[in-house]
Amino acid sequence: MKRFIVVITCVSLAISLASCGMFFRGGTKETADGTITFGSGSAAPKEVSIDGTTYLSGFYGDLYPVFGERGDIGSEALEKEIIYDDGKNKFRRVDFEGHDWVHSYAGGYTGGIVYCADNQWEQMRDYYADPDNFEYFYGVGYYISESSVNIPEIDLEKFDELLAFGKNNIYNPFDNRSNKQIMQNARRIPKSEFNEGICFFKVSKDGFFMTAKYPMYFVHDSKLLLVFYHDGGSKNGGIEEVVAIDVPDELGQYFIGLIGR
Repeated sequence: MKRFIVVITCVSLAISLASCGMFFRGGTKETADGTITFGSGSAAPKEVSIDGTTYLSGFYGDLYPVFGERGDIGSEALEKEIIYDDGKNKFRRVDFEGHDWVHSYAGGYTGGIVYCADNQWEQMRDYYADPDNFEYFYGVGYYISESSVNIPEIDLEKFDELLAFGKNNIYNPFDNRSNKQIMQNARRIPKSEFNEGICFFKVSKDGFFMTAKYPMYFVHDSKLLLVFYHDGGSKNGGIEEVVAIDVPDELGQYFIGLIGR
């Protein structure tokens, strides 16, 4: 059975791609010693003990912390005092009533990593796994989202399906083999036929976490296409093109209908 949700805008979304912690510097891998390593070579602990309390990461799943820039809700909630320094990463408390969180600008995301006290971990995990605790949007721009529009009603199954499609078809600078496989299904569109990009994302109602504002999509000949990358002309005699992947038709038509309302 399809599920629907009605949401009301209550989170400020004057957020750029960078301010959402969206810049990812490689894949992640958890090592046996409890360290999370990133494709860039940076590392962050999975857990940390501070003043007798153990703080754990990972409660927000694949979401990104909104701590990337000054003015972000997370950045504004960070306390100034550094309460712990492990020699590589510095930790500060997050001023969020009822929540025992610490944060570090560690790892492979501009938004860093948030840790919660171990006695709150399951409650926090369940909260951020519940789609009813989010607001849903589409962003419009050229290369990145420059403005956001609230989606008041959305089919959650289709939203998750599009998220999965994007994750499986996004350009990955660290995985050339995957890129070549995806390119087998790609087509090239002249840049002159590309007007603006669209992305679909969700933000937790408390504003601290969100999904990525990528990949970008666009509508071409009444079909929704995923932007794999922009080609400046290196592969086609200087003609600029957009390399794109077709979104499955039923799924694409649903989201074209959403942005047409």
